[in-house]
Amino acid sequence: MPGYLPFAGALALPAYTCDNCGFWQRHFETPPHCPMCLDARHVVPQDGWRFWTEREAQARFPCHWEELEPGVWRFWNEPVSGIGPSAYLIQTPAGNMGFEACPVFSEAALQHIASLGGLKVLSSSHPHAYGALVQLQDRFDPELCLPAADFTWSAALQVSWPYDDFLEPLPGLELHRTAGHFDGHAVLFDRARKILFCGDALKFELDPGNPRRATTISAHKAFVRGVPLTTNELRRYRDVFAMLDFTQTWTPFEPAANCGRAEVLALIDGMLATRPHAAPVPLDSLR
Repeated sequence: MPGYLPFAGALALPAYTCDNCGFWQRHFETPPHCPMCLDARHVVPQDGWRFWTEREAQARFPCHWEELEPGVWRFWNEPVSGIGPSAYLIQTPAGNMGFEACPVFSEAALQHIASLGGLKVLSSSHPHAYGALVQLQDRFDPELCLPAADFTWSAALQVSWPYDDFLEPLPGLELHRTAGHFDGHAVLFDRARKILFCGDALKFELDPGNPRRATTISAHKAFVRGVPLTTNELRRYRDVFAMLDFTQTWTPFEPAANCGRAEVLALIDGMLATRPHAAPVPLDSLR
């Protein structure tokens, strides 16, 4: 049953976040290293490991928030070290859903989330965007929905609703596993707003004069290392994206309001017709 914890000792341990990538671990002392930084999709710190407690991270990384569209809030840290993803809170008549997490939430940000009604459901696209999910789970005790394929990365969390390839945790909000970037990589589709929260399936460069307008689009197995996806991974992406009628595509970093399904499929089809690559493609060339 939801909320049943036969052994909750691990979740009582203090949590630490890595300065290099923002991944949180629960440990009885400062962790010796970060498994996310040691993964092939990332890089190790050049000058050694540094980890922060929740209060230390809150003091170092200011938290900001804004309502990007009616009922859709973004939370982010600036300045911040590490990967620095954004968190999204989506309000629905059935309750609020959190997707992704910023590196650390300030007390004021957590109080603002509480004022919006808290969180009924929480999820993320993949471990690079887990951020401070631990704070949200500790404070609001939502159902945590994560793909079973990425369960190995969730040691700091309590997954209450694992899923395989599809889950609709709240009416109109659909989780679809794409795999590719991570085995459990997933996207969130908001049917009513036609927004696809695409995780790291896609990457955009934004117009400096208009932070909601993307100028290029790309796809990667590993963005930092410039590694392309395989042909079969791109085919799976295409199968998922083709089912979803989205007109906006938001990553954990760039909420691109001017890119939808047509441009995303054109990018993928172009690579399937030649060979996969990780280079940014001008968005206008895909229209």
